[in-house]
Amino acid sequence: MLECMTIDNIALIEHVEINFSDGFSVLTGETGAGKSILIGSMNMLLGERVSKELIRYGTDKAKVQAVFYIKDERTLLFLEKNGFQTEDGMLIVSRQLSVDGKNTCHIGGNLVPVAKLRELGRYLMNIHGQHDNQALLDNTTHLGFLDCFAGKELAEALSNYKIVYQKYIEVKKELAELSMDESEKLRRLDVLNYEINELETAELQVGEEAELKQKSALLSNAQNLLSSCGQSLDLLYENPDGECAYNYLASAQDLLLNAAHLDASLSVTAENVENTLVTIQETVAHLKNYLDRFDAGEDRLEQIESRLDLIYRLKRKYGGGEAELLATLEKRKEERDSITMMDEKKEKLEKEIVVCLAEANSCADKLSQLREKASGQLSVIIGENLSFLNMPGAKFFAEITPGELSHDGKDKVEFMLSANVGEPPKPLSKIVSGGELSRIMLAIQSVLSEQDAADTLIFDEIDTGVSGRAALKLGEKLRELSSGKQVLCVTHLAQVAAKASQHFLIDKREEENKTLTSITPLDKEGRISELSRIIGGDAITETTKKQAEEMLNG
Repeated sequence: MLECMTIDNIALIEHVEINFSDGFSVLTGETGAGKSILIGSMNMLLGERVSKELIRYGTDKAKVQAVFYIKDERTLLFLEKNGFQTEDGMLIVSRQLSVDGKNTCHIGGNLVPVAKLRELGRYLMNIHGQHDNQALLDNTTHLGFLDCFAGKELAEALSNYKIVYQKYIEVKKELAELSMDESEKLRRLDVLNYEINELETAELQVGEEAELKQKSALLSNAQNLLSSCGQSLDLLYENPDGECAYNYLASAQDLLLNAAHLDASLSVTAENVENTLVTIQETVAHLKNYLDRFDAGEDRLEQIESRLDLIYRLKRKYGGGEAELLATLEKRKEERDSITMMDEKKEKLEKEIVVCLAEANSCADKLSQLREKASGQLSVIIGENLSFLNMPGAKFFAEITPGELSHDGKDKVEFMLSANVGEPPKPLSKIVSGGELSRIMLAIQSVLSEQDAADTLIFDEIDTGVSGRAALKLGEKLRELSSGKQVLCVTHLAQVAAKASQHFLIDKREEENKTLTSITPLDKEGRISELSRIIGGDAITETTKKQAEEMLNG
């Protein structure tokens, strides 16, 4: 329930603070006084899209803040799941809009995005206006109205149906994807077989390209490489004149061994030279082996370059390196196997879709049965409400016709009305006047409010086109509705305003070269005066005052 609301710098409102009571409250005022500003402020608080033009001229930000008392279990569960805390059921919600378009939203002291505020808003307040009345003229909305009235059992059945229907759609889509014609299948198989053969014949290995590039670089410099290795071998060991490192070191070793006989301390030096000789022998063996294995033939370089060219062409065609090319090969094989087994898989899916369709139809039939049952109940209750709202001869019912399976079942629902005795029922869009539409909307909302998590219902001039006894009944119905919900109503009818337990006056005035809108709670005398204005316009007389007082006491 909405406890209080503070509005700062929105349009003509500089600052107002409104304390609401439970039950039925009305807001009245002259045209242009600012009733739409109040509704706009409430929409802003509910996270709806608003323009920065809403900010009062001369200020840089606007703010709406409200305190709610939460008692609905669904709302409390939503708050708990989202980590929002209440203090003994009290919750503070606010939204600030700056001229730069920035929104700052808080729920229970937590900074939240606008989307989260909008999500919570559905649990706090429902605003019904003339656009809701117009929604009744769109028969695509009627199924939703009926399903909402049907309640939990239908909601569960609809949830089960959607799971089954989604499975049916997925199988149907998969089957459609498999149903390519024979020529297309053969063409695709030819392409796949060619690509698979091309990739398999290549016998690619991960890392092969890098290794081949290294070998290519070596072979491109083979002459310098062989010359360097050959000269090194001559200098170390194989010089034909005997002038090489090995011979010189061998001679040095002989001299040092003779010297070691004279001085034993030279033995270590002689041994070091001997080790060096061994190292030279090992190095020479390695060089000889390297030169024996080195293939510097032109055909070898051509083979490597040809292999690199093949890898390059495959990479350019299929993308990626060796690992990606091998993965592409596996994917092509899988697709070929899938097409090859397509007939078998198609046969399996055709059997599966029959089962899915049967199950979907079964679930849809259950939905239809529940809707037929709910339709009968809704017709009776709406009929009673319409009779109460001064439409005693009206007959209302939801016409259900079967159609194709869809996301919500296979039912098409359209609300039908016979406004007067003896008239055949027709779709609402073809027969309903503004006043009748307002009463039908209120009759429906009276029924659906029990399913609504929001404890606060706001009706924005839904009494358009209503007058006389019908207006009186409309006020009585709103007061009756307020026994289970907090009801706020913006109205221009004295008959409706008189039935409220709380009355606010929305007024516009000029003050210090500024135009300001104020919202003031009225005492009994103030209510009499305001009702007199509504009844008689600017000419408030003793007669209109007496009439207003009789309305309040009635």
